[in-house]
Amino acid sequence: MKISLADFFAKDRRLGVALGRGRYDLPLNKDEGTNFLRLLIALMSFLAAMALAGSFTLDSMTQRWSSGLENKLTIEIPADKENGELRTRDEMASLLKQVEAVLRNEPIVKSADILDDKDIQDLVEPWLGKDAPLQDIPLPGLISVELNSSEPEAMGKMTTDIKVVDSDIVIDTHEAWLQSLLKMIGSLRFAAFVVVIIIAATTVTAIAGAIRSRIAVHKADVELLHLMGANDEYIVRQFQRHALTIALQGSLLGTLAAAAVLFTIKLVSGGDAALMLPALSANTVHTLAVAALPVMACGIAALTARFTVLRSLSLMP
Repeated sequence: MKISLADFFAKDRRLGVALGRGRYDLPLNKDEGTNFLRLLIALMSFLAAMALAGSFTLDSMTQRWSSGLENKLTIEIPADKENGELRTRDEMASLLKQVEAVLRNEPIVKSADILDDKDIQDLVEPWLGKDAPLQDIPLPGLISVELNSSEPEAMGKMTTDIKVVDSDIVIDTHEAWLQSLLKMIGSLRFAAFVVVIIIAATTVTAIAGAIRSRIAVHKADVELLHLMGANDEYIVRQFQRHALTIALQGSLLGTLAAAAVLFTIKLVSGGDAALMLPALSANTVHTLAVAALPVMACGIAALTARFTVLRSLSLMP
C-alpha cells in the first residue's frame, strides 16, 4: 500500500503510527547494508559471548586451584642423593617413614599421606604419556600434607624438623607456582575484558556510521517530515526502532551461535587436557551474563542511534 502526501495530512493520520505492521515512515528497512550490519552485530555478539565464557572459565580455574592448594603442601624426597647416587627402595621407604613420624608430632599438620608408586605414576602420566615405561624411571618419594593453618613460625619449625631427617628433602608450598599462575590468569582475564570493550566500541562505531549514512540517504525525507510537523524526537524514534530491530536480530543470532559452540566444546572436551584444566561449565550468574548480551546490544544500539541522529539533525539547516 502506497502512502501519499495527502495521507500525512489526513485528520486520522498520526505521525509515528505506521499504516502496516513493521512499516516505517522512513524506508529504513529497505536500505542497502542492513544485512551487513546485522551480520556484523551477530559476529560482535558471538565474540563477546566467547570472551565472557573464557573469562568465566579462567575465574573458575582460579577458584578451583586456589581452594585446592590452600593450606596444603607437598614434601618431596628426591630419587637421587646430592652426590648423584640413586636412592634404593629401602632407603626411600625409610626416609618416608621418618618424615611421616615427624609430621605426626607437628601440631600444624592436619593430615599426611604417603603417595605410593601408582599415585605418582598417575601424576606424571599426563606429561609423559600412558605408554611411557614409568616403572623404569626413578620416581621421588612424595607426601601430601594438609595443614590446620599456615602460620610462619609453625611452618618454620616444621621445615627445620624435616630437614634434620635429610637436608635434600624439598618442601613445596605451591605458593610461588600458584602466584605465577594467578598472575597469568589475571592477565588473560584483563585481555578478555579489553576484547569486550573493543567489541563494544566497534559495535558503536558501526551503528553510528550506518545511521549517519541512512540520514544522508534519506535527508530529503527527513526534511519533508520536518515540514509536515514531525519533531526531532519522532525522527529519532524512527531510527532507534530500526537500530533496535537489527541489534536484536543480530545479537540473538550471535549469542545462540556462541551457546551452540560452547555446548559443543563441552561435549567434545576431555582426554589428557581435562586432567589439567577444569571442564567448561557455567553457573546461573554466568548464564545470565551471556543471556544479557542481546539486551546490552539493544541498549548500545538505541543510545548510539539516538545521539547520532540528534547530532546529525542539529547540523541540518
